[in-house]
Amino acid sequence: ALYLRNDPFETSDAVFGVKNSLLVDIGKAGPDYARKYGVAEDHALLAYDFVLVSEAETRELRAQNSRIALDRLGRKVKIVNGLPVPDLD
Repeated sequence: ALYLRNDPFETSDAVFGVKNSLLVDIGKAGPDYARKYGVAEDHALLAYDFVLVSEAETRELRAQNSRIALDRLGRKVKIVNGLPVPDLD
């Protein structure tokens, strides 16, 4: 979710928790954008750089974060198929 800066709900989203990196401003298209995309210069424009990761990167990050969290709890585990399994060795 993205949030408009200065929106009344900016500080009250109990589900997601609003981070500064999710706050956006609505700007104007401007002459270059208007010419390139055939819109009016005063057309509202929201620009945001999304970062996508591959499935492999997602699996590795999830496993890494799980190991870190379980280490903090003092649990000796391996991650197998995305699930923690007791490390008996």
